[in-house]
Amino acid sequence: MLLDELESGKVFYFFSEISKIPHGSGNTEALARYCVNFADERGFKSYRDEYGNIMIFKDGTSGYKHSESVILQGHLDMVCEKSQGCNKDMEQEGIDIIIDGEYMHADGTTLGGDDGIAIAYILALLDDDSIEHPPIEALFTTDEEIGLRGANELDASRLSGRKLINIDSEEEGVITASCAGAIRISCKLPLIYENAEDGMCAVKITAGGFIGGHSGIDIGKERKNAAKILAEFLYEVDRHIRIAIAGFVSGERLNVIPSSAESVICIKRENIRQFDVILAKFNAWLKEACAGTEPNALVTAADTRVPERYISEADSRKMIMALINVPNGILAMNQDIPFMVQTSSNLGSVSVKDGQLNLGFMIRSNTNYGKTETVRQLRCLIEGMGGEMAEEDDYPAWEYKHTSALRDVMVKTYEEMYGKEPLICTIHAGLECGILAEKLDGADMVSIGPNMKNVHTPDEKLEIKSVQRCWQYLLQVLKNLK
Repeated sequence: MLLDELESGKVFYFFSEISKIPHGSGNTEALARYCVNFADERGFKSYRDEYGNIMIFKDGTSGYKHSESVILQGHLDMVCEKSQGCNKDMEQEGIDIIIDGEYMHADGTTLGGDDGIAIAYILALLDDDSIEHPPIEALFTTDEEIGLRGANELDASRLSGRKLINIDSEEEGVITASCAGAIRISCKLPLIYENAEDGMCAVKITAGGFIGGHSGIDIGKERKNAAKILAEFLYEVDRHIRIAIAGFVSGERLNVIPSSAESVICIKRENIRQFDVILAKFNAWLKEACAGTEPNALVTAADTRVPERYISEADSRKMIMALINVPNGILAMNQDIPFMVQTSSNLGSVSVKDGQLNLGFMIRSNTNYGKTETVRQLRCLIEGMGGEMAEEDDYPAWEYKHTSALRDVMVKTYEEMYGKEPLICTIHAGLECGILAEKLDGADMVSIGPNMKNVHTPDEKLEIKSVQRCWQYLLQVLKNLK
């Protein structure tokens, strides 16, 4: 079956056209030109700001001329990932779409359903004069996948609408009403070194077998942070045996829960037997405490070469205390929506280098207060221990509103179409809505989208019938926004 044979207006036609154009993050110029040319050819007013964000304006249809404008929003860029052995140059070549039963996917690459399907929906709507709708302000942002940069740089002065439908969610029947803001934190804690003493032996300790995962989406699953578990083990050893830490490393990406961690410690040779007893007891505790969430978690130890220098006993203890006491994991739950994380911190990277302990965090919260409070607590801890802290890539939360006229219309329309209520949820990850809410004062926003699987990977799939149902749902919502 070919894409243009599928129903749903011209949604799949435009998705196919978009897929022919390379549009990875930082490489959206060609797709931006396509969208501007689309508007010019149809006589629509359009504007492109200095960062490459595009706005296209279409008047309301008969009976909707004086209705409030609705902003339909998606992002132009996609994550470009390839399977092993795929030779496609995604900077220069488009995506090869394969239809496989109920789903479509790409041949060896990410599909770009995130967020190409949003652009396709909006272009198909703008292209069809038979669809009833209020005035439409189409907003296509750039570089969402590399830090929400387009939204951050957006000049929103030309947008008059205050109802916004973001089409960047990945589950049909779910209306997202809030997302987390986030900030990246880096900390440095100076350490004092000393020369190795005679009679010491070195042990390389590994905490492994942890599941890890996304620091926003998976943080609520009670997955353990390998770096924190290793620090807890070092604390138990330090309670009974004098130790000196020679190294510690865990994680690389701040938005990933570390699945492993390693440390080298030095202890007196006569304490090896006691160390083995502590290790066995700790693993017995770990197995019992984490049976439901981390069944394969294990701490192991192996002999290694004694270094010439290691961290002093006092600063080794200071380092352990810092690792144990820094905020990590779920810090607060949402009081409006059951089982939803509201505030969290992820210790995403740990290293000992250049005479200092380096820590990296991703702090998220669905309230701006929660994020600010956590940053304050971390700063007080680190600076109180003689360290320093830096902040970067700070973006705001899209906070949940108890009253939303747009959400009410979305819910009522869904109930009328499908005979059941949609799920109203918040996500503990970032959407552009948080930034757009600050730029569009008083905006009423929701986020929706069709079913997708394995986004940002070469296994990405887009459910065809879900795309079709979401298209019909979007059209009916617009019809009801009179």
